[in-house]
Amino acid sequence: MKDSELWRFVTRNVTPYRAQRHPTPEPVVAAPEPKARAMREADFSAPSPPAVKRAPLPLKLGAIAAMDKRTGQRFKRGDMPVDGRLDLHGMTVDQAHGALVGFIRRSHARGARCVVVVTGKGDGGQGTGKIRREAPDWLNRPDLRPLILAVTEARQHHGGAGALYVMLKRVRAE
Repeated sequence: MKDSELWRFVTRNVTPYRAQRHPTPEPVVAAPEPKARAMREADFSAPSPPAVKRAPLPLKLGAIAAMDKRTGQRFKRGDMPVDGRLDLHGMTVDQAHGALVGFIRRSHARGARCVVVVTGKGDGGQGTGKIRREAPDWLNRPDLRPLILAVTEARQHHGGAGALYVMLKRVRAE
């Protein structure tokens, strides 16, 4: 079969295009889907429930899973620049709790990242002091926990077993 014969065979049922002189009809609008119709008809006056934020996991002394490896290693080694220091020596448990809460909030608000909290070791240096035992629990309370990324025991030059490094979360613009 020659090309010309093949072409005639292919185009035998084709009609030539002629431009229409009359206006084009209105476009056909598809009927709305039932879900969309129900959404339009819904009563939007009822307030939507607030977004549920999941509470952060409890802090574990020395856990650095919430930060990148390099920063976590620097944090645990005490190589991070210290942006603030709070010494709780000589305070009662209630005074120490109030001072810690205020210090963490102020430090976070001013953009501090790593702070040192000196709790002391307690009576006899055995790590049995009330403030030393309570401080991790205070840092895990709902008012402070969202501000804190990690907590670990401080190196000797910052207070050793009688002090904590606290890594604060970055202040995010809303």
